[in-house]
Amino acid sequence: MRSLKKDVLVKVKGTQTNELGEKDSIELVTEGRFFIRDQHYYILYNETCLSGMEGTTTTLKVEPRRVTLNRMGTAEQKTTFEAGILNAGFYVTPYGTMKITVLPSKVEVDLTERGGSINLEYELQVGQEKISDNQLEITVEHLENYA
Repeated sequence: MRSLKKDVLVKVKGTQTNELGEKDSIELVTEGRFFIRDQHYYILYNETCLSGMEGTTTTLKVEPRRVTLNRMGTAEQKTTFEAGILNAGFYVTPYGTMKITVLPSKVEVDLTERGGSINLEYELQVGQEKISDNQLEITVEHLENYA
């Protein structure tokens, strides 16, 4: 697989459902970079004030059954999403550090050199307490599709 670096449009839609069944969604559309290295896809984009993480760069390393999210900047976090595997880590913000755990039930990857989508469904825990069921949908489209 050849290495390519492309400017892309990254759409990130996150939905949280709390224990009362109340849903909260946020959608971010931004420009980013998309490339292949060592037969893995990478998606990079800058967070905005909409996500509450302005000054943070998010990198997604995408493998067929595993997605690793790495945030660096004003917020720092490294989380691996692999169906059925509990992953614990720390979420570091200017306001403090929290231990977070994710338990993914779905990790769907549909990416090619042309772009595509990632669909993650997971339980989010802070400390030892379940906070919400989450869905994260990420799509990547080449900017020339909008030219």
